[in-house]
Amino acid sequence: KILLFYTIFYGCLAGIFIGTIQALLLTLSNNKPTYQDRVAPPGLSHTPHSDKSEIAFTKSDETTFKKYTESMQSFLELYDEGRQTDEMKFEDCGDTPQSYKDRGSLESDQGQRKACRFRRSLLGSCSGENDPFFGFKEGKPCIIVKLNRIVNFRPKAPANNQSLPEPLQAKAQPNLIPIYCKNKV
Repeated sequence: KILLFYTIFYGCLAGIFIGTIQALLLTLSNNKPTYQDRVAPPGLSHTPHSDKSEIAFTKSDETTFKKYTESMQSFLELYDEGRQTDEMKFEDCGDTPQSYKDRGSLESDQGQRKACRFRRSLLGSCSGENDPFFGFKEGKPCIIVKLNRIVNFRPKAPANNQSLPEPLQAKAQPNLIPIYCKNKV
């Protein structure tokens, strides 16, 4: 009798547990996170990664910036044209940055959305294609800032250049978000 009681008792506990988990799984979406309150926009990250967010090197000593150039090269390898050939995942969106392209609701049954191919040549002298040292050898290092995707967050470039720092006002371009950095003296 006691064995039958505990079998039924633990069977009911297991059923309650499984039912609770199933109810929780019904509230989750496969396309977007349910809770996003722990991510503060805009989700910027930079490459090369550095200790204490400072990049220190001696331009005459290649060993002092080798870790930075290797970090840049490994990051940019993901954007090589050979890695963006899958027509099911990538599409051509033009040779210049465009405004936001709406790809429909995240709750639709479209499946995986295509991403725009990113051409390293858009980075100019920071692409690593012509300068394998990414400007470190000349004392003008490149830093790549990446805006991570946050669901339903659409960044906007400034409406006018007057709100930008003075050195950046002449370089502002439509559909690009300006970032201004200063060196430590």
